[in-house]
Amino acid sequence: MPGKITKLAAQRNNPDRVSVFIDGTFAFGVYQDLVLEYGLRVGRILTEAEEREIQGRDEVFAAKAVALKYLSYRARTEKEVRAKLVQKGFEENVVDAVIERLYALHYLDDAAYARSFVSGRFRNRGYGPARIRGDLMRRGIDRSLIEEALGEVLEPEETFETAKEQAEKRWARLASEPDPAKRRKKLSDFLVRRGCSYDIVRRVLEEVERG
Repeated sequence: MPGKITKLAAQRNNPDRVSVFIDGTFAFGVYQDLVLEYGLRVGRILTEAEEREIQGRDEVFAAKAVALKYLSYRARTEKEVRAKLVQKGFEENVVDAVIERLYALHYLDDAAYARSFVSGRFRNRGYGPARIRGDLMRRGIDRSLIEEALGEVLEPEETFETAKEQAEKRWARLASEPDPAKRRKKLSDFLVRRGCSYDIVRRVLEEVERG
């Protein structure tokens, strides 16, 4: 049945939200922006359909606030944001609406995330393509975006030189290994763990062993 708004009161614990009372009884809480958007005021009659619509929009506002706070600490992937919202108990349709809005506002951009991730992991940690690819896949980045980012950011020769530099340092630490085959195997395993391709590993081993 339709009901009359009899009171609007700012919530103590969250000044951004307003408690709406209908026919003298608390009905629902809503963000202030929606109070303005829907023209909520004392004396207005609300139908049940209008109440449901407002509460549905309020859910999207609440989910968006959670997502923006989550994104404020660092860049996230779509998969990470979705997981956070689901963990907070939001329904799939609400999560979809928020994700769509975040893309429109450029708060979410998996392609840009992939490029930044590739650059950071390579420049700062010296990881190779295979390691970076696996890390991005675990974060839910589409395979095509990963390959595009790797192709844009990594230069084959630079990747080789970085791997060689790391290998030379590791090779020196392995000097105490008396068995040449074991020393070579340990270095090979190290480079594979770092994400180097087998072709890079082969080339680097040849260079290092030649001294």
